[in-house]
Amino acid sequence: MPKKRSLRPVDADYAKSGPNQKTLSQSIAAPAEALFRCLEDGPAWKEWLGIDVEWTSPPPYGVGATRSVTTNGQTIDEYFLVWERGRRMNFRFDQTTLPMAAFAEDYRIVSSGATTCVLEWSYAYEWDGPLPSIGASLFGAVFTAKAKRSLKKLAKLMEHSGSRFSA
Repeated sequence: MPKKRSLRPVDADYAKSGPNQKTLSQSIAAPAEALFRCLEDGPAWKEWLGIDVEWTSPPPYGVGATRSVTTNGQTIDEYFLVWERGRRMNFRFDQTTLPMAAFAEDYRIVSSGATTCVLEWSYAYEWDGPLPSIGASLFGAVFTAKAKRSLKKLAKLMEHSGSRFSA
């Protein structure tokens, strides 16, 4: 397995203002609070995003919480910068085996009714691997395509199984 490297720490604004920035959105047929509980649930990420998530800090989670992610043989250690229950979570990568200099994600949930919401997923990154412009472009294209498919899977998960995340 590749060796982990430390990334440059970034702040909560980075996911909206950093290089290679992208924001995607998806309507979700679920209350905002239920969607937030789904995002808080480590095993649920495997169902919609295909990644293994393990919290490395104890609940209750919040600013300063940490978790470890494994995907396609790569590992990522994340640090949470923002935690607004039912509305927003934002984290950065602290260490990873991926060739990144910086990476952050921001999940904002906008309620659009008692039983619906919109998830806005923003991310930005700096590539630190070979062929910087080609590597960054290729990674961005693959990540965005997977993210779009995954948001549709998340909407279906919440539509068909979202009651398990209800209070």
